[in-house]
Amino acid sequence: MIEPSALEWRDLRHAYGPATDIPELLAKAQTDTRRGQIPDSTWFCLWSALCHQGDVYSASYAAVPYLVGLAELPAYRGNYDPLLLASSIEASRLEGRGPALAPEIGEVYRSALQTGLILAHNGLEAASDLDSRRAFAGCVAVLQGELDAGRALWDADDECVD
Repeated sequence: MIEPSALEWRDLRHAYGPATDIPELLAKAQTDTRRGQIPDSTWFCLWSALCHQGDVYSASYAAVPYLVGLAELPAYRGNYDPLLLASSIEASRLEGRGPALAPEIGEVYRSALQTGLILAHNGLEAASDLDSRRAFAGCVAVLQGELDAGRALWDADDECVD
């Protein structure tokens, strides 16, 4: 995988403009494993920039291989944040809520999603709480192209996900 610093992030966009801050956020995410809903967490910042209210950007697609790479780290076993963000970016892309996927990152993006699918399956099998089961199951569904099923799982109330 290409190091985040190797990309021309200044040429990519996120919700707030040029994506020059994304490499630093991805680096911080290697050790900031707090769940994404904490306002000062790295994950909150990544979500806000890359999948802002369901909209995605050129930097969102470029970040997906790094998000999946984070999901492979031992620190993220059982933590669905990297895969949930990567899957949400893909769901938004499929819904047409962002620019077209640039051809130069298409292959690495699709490869990362395939790896993400394997990791989401593994996470689902190991999940020990309802939120994790729901998040990983939604990731599996979206990464298999079942967008409606994935969204339904992510939006479910208190029903058990098997």
